Parts: sequence; structure tokens; C-alpha cells
Amino acid sequence: MTPLHPSLTVRLRLDETPQSQCSRNALLLGRSAREFCRDMGLSFQGIVDGDMPALEALALRTRADLGLLAAGAVVKVGECRFSVSGQALVRDTLSRKSLRVCPHCIQTDLEQGTEPLAVRPYGRTAWLIEPIRTCPEHGVGLVAVAGDDHPQRVHDFAALIQPAIPGIRQIADGASRRSVTAFERHLLARCEGSDTDDVPFLRALPFYAAAKACEVIGAIATHGIRFRTDRLSDGEWHEAGAAGFEIASGGEDAIRAFLSGLQDRVRSAKGDWGPRLVFGRLYEWLAHESDDAAYEPLRDLIRRHVVETMPLGPGDDVFGREVTVRCLHSVGSAARETGAHPKRLRKLLHAAGYVSSEAMSLSDSWVTFDAESARDFLEWVSEAMTLTEAGEYLNAPRPHERLLFEAGFIVPFVRGGTDILKDHAFAQQDLHAFLKRLLADAPDAGPDDGALVPIPSAAKRASCSAMEIVRLILDRKLARVRRRADVAGYLSVLVDPEEVKPLVQGQADGSLSLREVEQRLVTTTRVVKALIKHGHLPSRVEINPVNRCSRQVVRQDDLEAFMDRYVTLHVAAKERGIHFRKLRSALDEAGARSAFDPALVHASFYDRKYITGLSN
Repeated sequence: MTPLHPSLTVRLRLDETPQSQCSRNALLLGRSAREFCRDMGLSFQGIVDGDMPALEALALRTRADLGLLAAGAVVKVGECRFSVSGQALVRDTLSRKSLRVCPHCIQTDLEQGTEPLAVRPYGRTAWLIEPIRTCPEHGVGLVAVAGDDHPQRVHDFAALIQPAIPGIRQIADGASRRSVTAFERHLLARCEGSDTDDVPFLRALPFYAAAKACEVIGAIATHGIRFRTDRLSDGEWHEAGAAGFEIASGGEDAIRAFLSGLQDRVRSAKGDWGPRLVFGRLYEWLAHESDDAAYEPLRDLIRRHVVETMPLGPGDDVFGREVTVRCLHSVGSAARETGAHPKRLRKLLHAAGYVSSEAMSLSDSWVTFDAESARDFLEWVSEAMTLTEAGEYLNAPRPHERLLFEAGFIVPFVRGGTDILKDHAFAQQDLHAFLKRLLADAPDAGPDDGALVPIPSAAKRASCSAMEIVRLILDRKLARVRRRADVAGYLSVLVDPEEVKPLVQGQADGSLSLREVEQRLVTTTRVVKALIKHGHLPSRVEINPVNRCSRQVVRQDDLEAFMDRYVTLHVAAKERGIHFRKLRSALDEAGARSAFDPALVHASFYDRKYITGLSN
């Protein structure tokens, strides 16, 4: 293969594509690129594809430097796969539907070249890379000056540029003035083999994947999660690439902050939601429009972010991969899992400190909390009971469920009595554990246990409180404790009142100290003394059977009769699980009046019939 005479060739320029060099040589001889290749025994498609034998033949024919020629080649390495200076590209990364140029570069070629005017302009490799939209030397947007879709003119740079040469100055004057972005500089640096280690996340992605990721992220940042690819102008893509690079160049932390920002934008949305709704085109692109493994680092980052910040669990999937461990629950997902009502569950979570006050205004799907730390809590919630329900479960008659609670024998896992959460919440397993302790080592009652009676009856006969007997049982101080096989729970426990009496000295005669009365009424000494002074609560003076000192006492049956009829406003409010002010308003509306003058007894007592008569 004989080289052409030097006068019949053009000089290969730095960063020129092989097809441009071939095309200019062809035009110098008055031929098209394809005609020239047929005449010279060359493969134009091989030159376009960066095929090394084709480039070697072109270099020999046109006296070009093979290394320089190969450096500007877009090498086809597979179906829809290409390489530029070792950087991986795909078909969408290349701009081949039109001829894009910097008009100022073309003008410079025309003014400074020494060859015939028509063959002075040459095509730069960077102009073929779609995401590079700006000339770094002149600071203008690249301009499409010709279509590159004619079968005989495809890739024939010199032939395609000819119609634009006469008006190139006007084209240059009308080109968009803008600075080359950091995104474009990153892509150019990669094509030149320069160091880009300052952006490790993007550097780890193939060239085309890094470019596409930046543009999609940036398009969402500038045009929203539902942007339309076909509606963005070249200038808008330029802006999107810059915005996306600013985010992605910050690595995982910056990308996750961007994702969190997208979540915040839809946090008030009603109903169920997921990553597709939150991330829009970003999720759809990675989940459904591309299965390219090159994007797996980005998918993995988003997948981890979604699992850690959204209430997804086993049964859900992200990018086709099933979620195996739940990190977050929402009120909605936890309600479905536990069977609890979402409204009550939300209140319980708030009272237990799992949900902040600020989150209470959000929809059930957006009120989230750590799933692992709340694991036991949710198990309790699934069978949570109010105090009244706890009493029914224990088979404890009123007011013994309240007495058990006040004595600390049953403890709620969430305390109520607030404006947000009215009722306490008791865990079934805790109530079961209490009954198990109470009935431990208690055999079934036999024919010889006829003197044994349930705890409430024993308390009356021993003139003590039922809770004192419960304490004696739990402390294993009673030898004769039995259970009725045909009765459940609390009322199944049988004890001997005669065994109890010696263990509750001072109470055997049915007398209570004023301090004990104060505790039973849940009030103050001042109130107790006022009730006694004004004749509302009978009392007497007696000798303490333990220390033999005189003391003022109230008989237990007198106190029980008083408590059966009267109750303070605060105790009634607590029993009903509402604020005392709310209860007072309800009583006032019902026309109920205090049983005694509050100014004289220093507290508001009401007849229980008024409390019972109020609707819930």
C-alpha cells in the first residue's frame, strides 16, 4: 500500500478523529470519504469504528502518525459499546445524529490553517461525546450545524461542515455563551487520562455510567422527579449535568442527602408510598429502563438508603432484590403487623418515646421509628389492654384492678393519663406473669379447705386491705394458699383470714390510721381531717394494738362505704383516663354539684352516681 504524495494529504491535528482526518483527505482530492476509501482500498466503517488495521492502513496512506490517529478514535468494542482513550461509552453517550461543533474553533481553523480553506476545519473527538456540550477553550455551547443521518454522508465531517463555513461567523456570534462546567471538565479529564481521584464515587463508575448518573440526578434536582427527557433543551441538559455532578461528586453522603431531600418533599403525602413515588424517574430508570450492571454501585447506595430510611421489610423489594431485614417501621406498617388500630398505636408510640411530637401531624406512612429497638414494644402492643381490660383479664373485680395498679403489682408498659393518651397500656405477658407469681405453688383447693376464701372476702374478715394480702402471698408469708379450679385469675386465689390476721397487726380490728385513709382516698391529711371535722367521715380514738398509743382512726367498713359513694374529682378523672378539667366541665354540664362544700373540705367530692351517669 503506497502512501499518497505529501501534497495530496492534510496534516493530522491534535485531538482529531480518524474519520475527520480521512474525510479531509478525501475532500482535498474532490472525493467523499467513502469514495476515497474505496479508491484507496480502505474501510471507512473500520476507521469510524477505530479498528486498528483500518487505522494502520489510513495512517500509511495519508502519512499520519498512527499513535495520534488512534488517540482520537472512538473504538467500537462490542454491540453498542465503545471506548475513547480507554473510557467506556455506550451508543447513547455518543452524539452522531447531528454534527456538533464549536463555531469559534471552526473559525480559528479557517483563519489559522495553511491548507485549502475547505479542508482546514477538523472534527474534535470531544464533540462526539454527548454530555460534553461546551467548548472549554471558547466558553460557548456546541452547535449542531448539520444532520449526520444521510447514508452517504454519515461521519463524513469535511463534507458535512461545508454548508456552514460561509456563515460560521454569524453562527459563532449566536452561540450560547456559558462556562464549561465541573461536570464537563471531569469528563474531559477522563478522556485525557488525567487524575480524577478527587471524586472517587464517580471515578469508580464507567465513563458513560458516571455521565448518565450525573445528568439524571441533576435533571431531577432542577426539573423534579417527573422530568421528561425529550422536553429538556441542550441548555437545560447542560445545567442538569452541572447540578448532578455537584451532588454526585460529594460521594455517598451527598447523594444520600439529596435522596433525603426528595423524601422531605413528599413527606406530607397521604396513603402508602415507596421509592418509586419518592424518587420518580431516578428509580424508574434504574429499576425498569436499564439492567446494566455498571449502575449497580448507585443502585446499591439507593437500596441501602431506602431500607434504612423507609419502612420496608420482608416481602418488599428494591430494584428487584428482596428486603431481608426491617430497619424502620411506620405507624401504618406496624399497625398491619400487630393488628393494632393505627390511631391508638400512634399515641402509644408517642407516649413511649418512639415518635416525636413533631411527627404526630404526619400521615401514618411517614411517622417512622426504629424497628429493632421497638421490637418488644410492638409485641406488647399487639395484645395491649387498658386498665379495665386488664382487670377483666385478671378476673379482678372493681376496684381491685385499680388497687393492684396503684400498689405497683401490675405496671403498664406505657402510662396514659395525658391529653394524647387517655388510657394506660398493659402488656398481656406482664399480667400473665403477675398471675403466675400469685398462683405459684398454690394447689387446687380440696375438701379440707372450706375455711379459705377469695382475697376480697379475706380482706374484710381480717380488717385489712386486699393489697396487704396480695403482698403476703407474693412474699410467701402465707402457708395456706389454694386455688379454685373452676375460677380464673385473681378471684381463684383462696387464703385463710385467720392466718392473715396476725400478720396485719393494727388492722385486725378494722381500723385505719388517718395516714392510711389519706392513701386510700388519694388525698391529703388536711382533707381527711376536714372530712372528719365536718362529720362526713366517721372516726374514733383508740389504742394502737401494736404500740398501745392512742390514735384517731377510721373503721375500714366506714371508709369503704364512703369510697363506694363518694370520689374526688382527680381520682374520678384518673379512673376514666381523662383530664380533671374535662371531667369537671362534663359534670357542670350535667348539673352535678360537689357533695360537700369544697371550701370546707379543701377538695371536690362527687357522688359516684353522677360519675357513672356520664357518657363515655
